[in-house]
Amino acid sequence: MSKVDHGERRSRLRLEHGELSFLHAGRGAPVVLFHGLNGNAESWRYQLHDLAGELEMWAWDAPGYGDSDIAGETLDDLARVAIEFIKRIAPGPVNLVGHSMGGLVAMRVAMLEPGLVQRLVLSCTHPGHGLSGAAASDQRYQRRLRELQELPGPVYGERRARGMLPANADPAVFREVARIAAQSRPEGMGRAALAIQRASLQAELSRILAPSLVITGDQDRVAPLSKAEPLLNGIADVRHVALDGLGHAPYMEDRRRYNAALTDFLLRRDASG
Repeated sequence: MSKVDHGERRSRLRLEHGELSFLHAGRGAPVVLFHGLNGNAESWRYQLHDLAGELEMWAWDAPGYGDSDIAGETLDDLARVAIEFIKRIAPGPVNLVGHSMGGLVAMRVAMLEPGLVQRLVLSCTHPGHGLSGAAASDQRYQRRLRELQELPGPVYGERRARGMLPANADPAVFREVARIAAQSRPEGMGRAALAIQRASLQAELSRILAPSLVITGDQDRVAPLSKAEPLLNGIADVRHVALDGLGHAPYMEDRRRYNAALTDFLLRRDASG
């Protein structure tokens, strides 16, 4: 399948697995942004625009998304690409912001390379489904993969947007979430879905040393507070921001409140206070 068409100009790096595409903007505290299962680097377009005066941001296209080459099918495969990416773009520790699937990648990076991570934001995410049997995990991700392969892109995108957003979502936000989801590539989304179905990080959450912020939305049906609670119980230095009225794309649904939560945490003088 060909790479996606998109309006934002990507940069590219040649890494061990192949090429990785990303968007870059801003000056200030370094932040790497990891999107969700039906996202790509453009999911963060409002943050890249609104926060460019305070943060230097790199938003990756995960392996198999955007213009990035595929790289394995486990969470550790994704995390190792992320670690190489971070080491190539920044000279010292960075802040990580991971949404949904990207939150699992960010957590795994923080476990494997704690010295790389200054602060950690976990947005609408969970520690993995922990389905070890191939049949169980395959059944869950194969259904989504079949939809992506068989449905026209716009239809798939609208279906995913309905699952991510509250019924009263702004129509412009709905169209943007659907547009980005429609760009999903089966070879990337299928591998990423399998990775998060099989991942189980709950027992290792104490390995996360970075001060962490967990963001939830009370209208999020994909990763509600009940799925995020293990993060609040298992990460030693953690705080929680609940965004009322928002679903699974709060970075678009209410960028003002979401961005305020990011900057308040990432730029505060004492993150553990």
